[in-house]
Amino acid sequence: MSGHSENHERVFERLNAACQHLFESWCESRSVVPLGYLLHSWPLPDKGHASVKRLADGLRELGRSDPDALGGRIWPVLCELVSCIDEIVLYPRIYLQKAVADAPPVVRVLYGI
Repeated sequence: MSGHSENHERVFERLNAACQHLFESWCESRSVVPLGYLLHSWPLPDKGHASVKRLADGLRELGRSDPDALGGRIWPVLCELVSCIDEIVLYPRIYLQKAVADAPPVVRVLYGI
């Protein structure tokens, strides 16, 4: 396993742990609206850029509609989650895997010479 894919896995583990913590906190406090926003995009269906972006967009919308839901004891967890999202969304090339790892290199062919 390469260093990039190991880092990729660690970032997603941190992201899922932060989401799990939000889920448990909001369940405990019976905060239905924040739970709805979180469950709209988490658990992530895959480790793709679009899934992570959808999670970020949902939490951003929650912050606009109910800013108090993201304060208090949730704030440090949210900071960790934002850090993970930034690593994935701002630097997607680090995490993208080749579609076909064993494909031969593309060779340019000139015809008619």
